[in-house]
Amino acid sequence: MLARMLGGYGASARAERRSRGDTPDVRVDLRTGDSVLLECKWDGSRRLLEEQLDERLDAFPDALGLIGVLYPERLRRLENVEDALEAAQDIKWWLHGSRGERTPERRIRTGSAAELSDHLRALPLELEGADLVIAATGVVGYAVERSAEEVARHQRMSRLITDLIAQTDQEKDLAAARRIACLVLFNAIAFQDRLAAVNGDVPTVSESWRAGIGGLRDAWARICDEIDYVPVFELGISVLDILSDAPPDTHQLAIEPLIGAMNGTRRLEGHDLSGRLFHTLLTDAKFTGAYYTSVSAATLLARLVFQDWPSHVDWSDYEFPALLNVADLACGTGTLLMAVASEAERRHVAAGGENAAELHKAMVEQALHGYDVQLSAVHFAATSLAMLNPHIEFDRMNLYVMPLGGEGSSVSLGSLDFLGQDEVAVQFALSSEGGEETAGSAVRVSGSGSRGVEEGETATLPELDLAIMNPPFTRPQLLFGSLPNAERRRIQRELNSRLRSKRATANAGMGAAFVAAASPKLKRGEGRLALVLPVTLCTGQAWQQTRSLIESDFTLDTVIVSHDPKRWNFSDSTDLSEVLLIATRRAEGDASAQNRTTFVNLWRNPDGVLDAHRLAQAITDTAPADVEESGAALIEMDGRHIGEAVSMPSAAVAGKKWLGVQFSRADLVRSAHRLLDAGEVWVPGEIEARTVSLCRLDSIGTIGPDRRRLIDGFDRTASVTAYPMVEGHDTEQRRSMSCSPDAYLSPLPKPRGGQRPGYGERLWQQAAQLLVAERIRLDTARVVAMRSETKALSNTWWEVQVEDAPTEKALALWLNSSLGLLTILGTRTSTEGSWVALKKGDLEALPVLDPRCLSEEQTRNLSGLFDELAEKDFERLPGMAECAGRRRLDDGISEILGLPDLSAIRRLLASEPVVSNERL
Repeated sequence: MLARMLGGYGASARAERRSRGDTPDVRVDLRTGDSVLLECKWDGSRRLLEEQLDERLDAFPDALGLIGVLYPERLRRLENVEDALEAAQDIKWWLHGSRGERTPERRIRTGSAAELSDHLRALPLELEGADLVIAATGVVGYAVERSAEEVARHQRMSRLITDLIAQTDQEKDLAAARRIACLVLFNAIAFQDRLAAVNGDVPTVSESWRAGIGGLRDAWARICDEIDYVPVFELGISVLDILSDAPPDTHQLAIEPLIGAMNGTRRLEGHDLSGRLFHTLLTDAKFTGAYYTSVSAATLLARLVFQDWPSHVDWSDYEFPALLNVADLACGTGTLLMAVASEAERRHVAAGGENAAELHKAMVEQALHGYDVQLSAVHFAATSLAMLNPHIEFDRMNLYVMPLGGEGSSVSLGSLDFLGQDEVAVQFALSSEGGEETAGSAVRVSGSGSRGVEEGETATLPELDLAIMNPPFTRPQLLFGSLPNAERRRIQRELNSRLRSKRATANAGMGAAFVAAASPKLKRGEGRLALVLPVTLCTGQAWQQTRSLIESDFTLDTVIVSHDPKRWNFSDSTDLSEVLLIATRRAEGDASAQNRTTFVNLWRNPDGVLDAHRLAQAITDTAPADVEESGAALIEMDGRHIGEAVSMPSAAVAGKKWLGVQFSRADLVRSAHRLLDAGEVWVPGEIEARTVSLCRLDSIGTIGPDRRRLIDGFDRTASVTAYPMVEGHDTEQRRSMSCSPDAYLSPLPKPRGGQRPGYGERLWQQAAQLLVAERIRLDTARVVAMRSETKALSNTWWEVQVEDAPTEKALALWLNSSLGLLTILGTRTSTEGSWVALKKGDLEALPVLDPRCLSEEQTRNLSGLFDELAEKDFERLPGMAECAGRRRLDDGISEILGLPDLSAIRRLLASEPVVSNERL
């Protein structure tokens, strides 16, 4: 029965027909040619199963995997066992060994036969693929470096190649351009090798290389002319044409390391090798903002976006999913498009479909649309999509290289040319026949290549069912930094001009502009938006217009955030905190506010494709806990809790920060929501809530200048002046709520930044005694607010002017209390895990204790409590649960304001991953 079920899910499985001691219960043959053996027993016979598995290790030393399976004991007593087995969610299995060796660390998984099938599909990558990719990165990286060094030895060759890559990729770093060119050659060599293995008309690389560079070029040209795969080979042909003029010894020294690397990495089929290498080997990712999506995150996002959507797709019909239009406006190496194609194939097979190859061909030729400004990246995307099944010959690929730059009176913004228009004129193609190459033009990469196009032809962004993107994060001035200053300024002005009529601002970074460009093209009532973006999307002031766009035009379905200190991010090559977001565009006239958003707060970020598949299923199977109610919806995998899901109504989200991402547990989300929304102090575990009067900080105080203003108006000095300064945020120094100035400022007679004389003196008028942290490292900070013995300015603390000393003391107490920390964490802007910022606008809007609503006795008692604790050392925030000073502070505030015991909130805050920097 199990073998039949695995076969139904796409595995090639055979069952033991007779009970013989030398035959495994189930044998599964993988696409790689490896076999996996399953031995199965009832749950009560685990010890016997372990013994049998040890015997199998010796008997089948070549098997890739040996898996033990335990059926639930309850199936023994059922008449309809097969249906119950197929529906069972409590089958247990584990990898016992591989290649004759016992697995050192055993992880028992629990799930369904379908999930067991997913595990079998991912087993080669789990066992050997990750290590092989790491090893291959080193092998290919070394080969690429050797090849690039040889190219660099020949000045003319080097200049021509770097000019080619600089033109197509906007890459001005010459060393990086040479590496890109050599990686393009490796990519083409590796794909020829794979194509030759499945197509007898394609010569092997070794056969072609016997005739030198000319042999490789002829083979690649014949593949382009007689088969297809122009996107894979065309740029490589251009590089070979340049190298062909070099001396013969250069050919050998430049090409043979790449062929050797290809031979050493041949086993990596299906592991997104080219994309991962592209991420790892190029040095300009942080400069361009090109943070490529990890394969596990792409898998998770693709699986969730298709959950119960679209309703009309029959996944068993291979032609039906191809009717979808899916676009990535910043496709890079195609990781997200590959994930969509892989998920479509998985659903097709799970639905009983038997035409996976035809489905993949239809998806690539019709459904998937990719756009990027880097030609090499788009070539790698084409290669990756083709390598998913090298047997398929594609008639076309809807992949476009978009123009970026200014020429004459025209300005091109890459994919952002789709802001306000559906079509972008194609001016030239990289290999235009008989024509000269011209910068700043759109290039279509398809099955017939980026060939010459007629004047007036356009690249089109169709009406979309799905826009799935990980757009660049950087601000425009950084993204366009590879262009000359004058051209960059023109592009910035053009982008800002186009964004004025959209709900987006470039201040948030390029991601906001990409969301604004894609959103109008999604079909109303069913079009979906799936994004990988920095977590500041949910809370940052600069992202407010993007949040407003999503809230007004879309139903915000799911937001996933990582609270895993080992990996806050979902992209490779970055440590920035990120979110995955899924939203569905509303139908015309649908302004319903009755929708709910599910916030998934992960305690463990999935490590690989298998974990991503299983996490997606666990999320789908978990009904989120409502924030208005009580209880926690724990997400469970293999008997371990790996996160929570909490649901919030649209009314609690619209026009506000998306609070659901700020805490890893629903109880803290609830406590923060009730406090920030209604001034209710609710302690988890308590039935009743108390109220406290809160107000915006800017209604009772004025926030001082930021650090940049101080640079314009002052010089720092160690000499005593009339302008004291509180400097730095050393947590060994900032241990208490009281502080003294430790430096001085000297006003500049000629201020910087074009400011008028006397600017420093005017800034001094904003000096204050109450200081609130501008940036906080939560896992090391001790206090978030201090009171200085004299007025001061600061380069790391916000100055807050309030009416009098009792108000300063009351606010310093409140902000350092558990309730104050709850509001700060609930409104914070996270950048990288525990490193968070309090922007000026956020601080002005921060709800704080309203001193105007306090009685004289309460004000007097709060002042006395501050005086008692002012010089007391506080523990770092992760130790706040046991900190005597903070316990006294919370108890004192509770007593004075008539609030419940805050120790439960304090314990929860101390263990929050963003505070402790430790996993839950």
